[in-house]
Amino acid sequence: MNQAISKMNLIIKNTKGMADVFVYYAGHGLPDEINKEPYLMPVDVNGKNATDGIKLQYLYNKLTESPSNRVTAFIDACFSGGARNQGLVAARGVKIEPKGNNLNGNLVSFTSSSNNQSSLPLKNEEHGIFTYYLLKKLKDSKGEINYDELSQYLEEVVSLQSVLKNDKEQRPKTNISYKISSEWKTWKINE
Repeated sequence: MNQAISKMNLIIKNTKGMADVFVYYAGHGLPDEINKEPYLMPVDVNGKNATDGIKLQYLYNKLTESPSNRVTAFIDACFSGGARNQGLVAARGVKIEPKGNNLNGNLVSFTSSSNNQSSLPLKNEEHGIFTYYLLKKLKDSKGEINYDELSQYLEEVVSLQSVLKNDKEQRPKTNISYKISSEWKTWKINE
């Protein structure tokens, strides 16, 4: 993953501000127990030490280090220490509210859950609830949806379906950099 992040950083740099980047991550996330910084946990990293993973802020920083047209991240992972199959919960035995991230550049990040919530599955669909409804909406709309509509849809549908299917709350969150706070809502997926 670090190699892919570095390569993406170079691609963005060499497009001289014209890059349109989409990043999708589905997997585990954990916060560091001490500083509460959220980390992505690739498959070759166990849950005993979050700092062996990739700091989410590092990913965001690398994606915005050079100017770009826009960067969109879809993150289907929770950072509470909870996990879909409970593997990381068992390893850690604690839920922690992760620290928020500071976003720079032209970055919008759609995350699958808020605060100390778990990101839950749709077992029959073999996807996370967030991923399933994200893909469904992108397919049904053929990408003709703006970011604000997508954000509202994900929050409404995932929040309800999580309670109906898993008896637990899961509220997606849309994080944006201050730089684009007045324009991100009208961006379209297929632009």
